[in-house]
Formats: sequence, structure tokens, C-alpha cells
Amino acid sequence: MAKTFRAASAAALAAVLLFAPGLQAETTPETFQPKEGDLWVMAGDSITAQKLHSNYIEAFFRARNPKVSLPFRNSGIGGNRVGHVLARFDYDVAAWKPTIVSVELGMNDVGDASPDAYIAGMKKLIAQIRAIPATPILISSSPVNDGSVLGAWRSTRCERIHPFTEALQKLADEEKVLMVDQYHPLLDRWGLNRLYSTAGNLAEAVTALNTRKEIAENEPLQTFAKNWKNTVPVAELGGDAVHPGPVGQTMMAATILKALGVDPEVSSATLKADGTVGETQHCTITNVKHEGDTLSFTRLDERLPWPLEPKAAGPALSVMPEIADLSRYMLKVTGLPEGKWQVEMDQTPVLTVTAAELEKGINLGALTNGPLATHGAEIVKLVAGLQGGPVDAWRAASKARDEAKIAEAQAKVAEQEKLIQAACQPREIQFRIVKAQ
Repeated sequence: MAKTFRAASAAALAAVLLFAPGLQAETTPETFQPKEGDLWVMAGDSITAQKLHSNYIEAFFRARNPKVSLPFRNSGIGGNRVGHVLARFDYDVAAWKPTIVSVELGMNDVGDASPDAYIAGMKKLIAQIRAIPATPILISSSPVNDGSVLGAWRSTRCERIHPFTEALQKLADEEKVLMVDQYHPLLDRWGLNRLYSTAGNLAEAVTALNTRKEIAENEPLQTFAKNWKNTVPVAELGGDAVHPGPVGQTMMAATILKALGVDPEVSSATLKADGTVGETQHCTITNVKHEGDTLSFTRLDERLPWPLEPKAAGPALSVMPEIADLSRYMLKVTGLPEGKWQVEMDQTPVLTVTAAELEKGINLGALTNGPLATHGAEIVKLVAGLQGGPVDAWRAASKARDEAKIAEAQAKVAEQEKLIQAACQPREIQFRIVKAQ
């Protein structure tokens, strides 16, 4: 199975992607330096134009860096191949004066028999991005959600993305450009998810796994399938086979963020059952009270967990539980009597756990209920409002070379940016740990 990164890209990533607070333009990967004021243009086809996974990635960086200006601009158009992005590069990419440009293409390019034209075009795009100057990031196409797994294909389109992704990785290595392969990590996950969901029950799915020769002889797939047999998580990705809905695109965003090497740590707090505050990181604990079987306190964080759409996050987490590892919002309470304890946040019960689990530490970063989830949904909605309205208006005006309309759209972009920046500021949360009834 193809790796997400090869050695050259992994080395570049380790030296480069310190996304706190931002990135500046580069000549080689080693010259990346964090700074405020970067602008990231995300160029792509209809999958990018859906403004789902691109918005989720934007929301992650904005929430994790609330004091930093790191604007994103969506530059996706349905049906685009690499030649289309080259043709509109000046007015739809370079016109934003970006410092970072990611290019996510391939789903339409694979109509060609070989990746030669695709790779030649991507090489030209890399040169154009560097000439702006900005930092290029290459992102492979996502898979086709048709039940294909590596070596056991259900469509030629999904199969062709495999060599195109391999060729893109080779180009990235040669050009010393960061490349994210989301195709291979998602391919088998989605394929097996589709297989389980269409089989109807576990027995049928296992039979199908064992009777499809390519899967039966693929040891990594067999291991992966066995790990699923206990719970058989299944999630409808939404959308269609090429254009997943919010659930599938949450998985896409998580795969890309993980490959970018983002810092998973949000904040952490340790308290004793008697109310003594222990070690804290990136948060402040105040107003601590211990009364009988109740421990309460106020927590103010320096940054926020990844804002997720609650309705999409639950199903996505069932198939890809490691999504939670991208937002480690930790709480540890030691010395509680044995038994179950309810965790409340702003008077909302969010979790019931054992004293032993609280002693070890629990991660609240991927909750789909409570104030963190509500706050995250607010940020995602504001980001969608930016990309779906003012940014699209700016792009249309830029294509028309209409300076007056560009200025008008830019003013609306700036207004929405202020709303997002304000929404990304952490808020105090009232915690209550109480003995469960």
C-alpha cells in the first residue's frame, strides 16, 4: 500500500510545516518560516468547489491560531483539469497575492490514458506558484467512493487515480515540494466502509472479503478488516461517489491535516478531586469549588479544538476514530472515588466516564454536543459564509477585471474576516464534575 509521504517529502514536512502562526513564501522547503499574514489559496475542481473539506481545513487553522491572520480563499471550479487552473491562474489564484497555494486535482485529469499531461501541467503550476512568489502544496485527488480497494477496483476512474497519485508523488520528490496523498489512506477505508454498508450484515461482509481474491491476499487489508469486526462501523459519506458529503469530506480534511503534520495539542488541565489545580497547558483554571461529590471550575483556553459539523463528525468518527487525535483538549481529575462521573460544560452534560478514565485523562476535543461543538459549528458556518459569498463575488469581479466590483467584494470579504476572527476567540467554559446517578 502506498505511503502518505516518501522520505523527501517527510523531511520537507518536518523542517517546514510549523503552522503556528503561518507560513511565508519559499524557494526551497527548508526556507519556510512561520509568520502572520499568510494567505492560502486552495485551487481545485468541483470537489474543492463544494467548499466542505477546504472549509474544514480553514476552520482548523483559524481556531488553532485565534490571534493570527491566516485567511484562506477557495479557488475550485467544477470539471477542472490542470490545464484549466493554468488558464485561470492570473485572475483566480495569483490575483489574491497568496503566500501559499495548494493544488488539488486529478479526478478529471484521469480521463487521459496516462498521467503525462497532468504531470507536465502540474510542473508548470509549481513554477507559476513559485514565481508569484508563493509556496506550492500538492494534494492528490480523493478516491471514488464506489467500493474499490487497492488492487480490487470497482471502476476504471478510481483505478486510474492510483498511478496519477504515484506520478504526482514522484514529481513532488523531484521538485522538493510538499505533497499530500489523501487517495491511498482513504481508498481502503472508504472501500471497506462501502462493502460493509452494502453487504447488509457482518457475515455477508466477511464472506465478500474472503471471496474477493485481491482482498483475501492483501495482508494489510485483512488486518484492517479484522480490526473492524468487533463494531463494524459504517457511515454514509453523503453526496455521490465522486463528491462526498460532509461526513466523507470531514475524513478528507482529517487525512490532509494529519499529513500536514499539524499540532494535535489544544490544551490540557489537571485537577485533584479536592479542587487543587495541577499542571495546565494553554489554558487557565479559576473559580474552583469542591463541595461533596461535585467539583466545579472555570476554564479559559488559549486556542480552540478543530471546529466540526456535529452531524458530520459523529458518523465520521465512527469510521475514522483517529479524527479525535487531531484535537487533544484534555481534562484529568485525580483522586475521585470509584464509580461513574458526569462531565458538564456550561450546564450541558457532555460525557459520563469512570473515575479511572478521568484519572488517566479524557479528550473532549471531538465532542458533538456541548459548548465546544456549538462554538465550532458557529465558526464553520461563518467560514462557509465567507467562501460561498464574498469570495465568490471577488473571484467573479477579478475574472471580469472590474475594479469597482473587486473593491466592493473586498470590503465584504474584510467584514466577514472580522466576524470569523472574533468567533475564533476562546470563551470561558463552566465545568462541573458530579457523581453520576
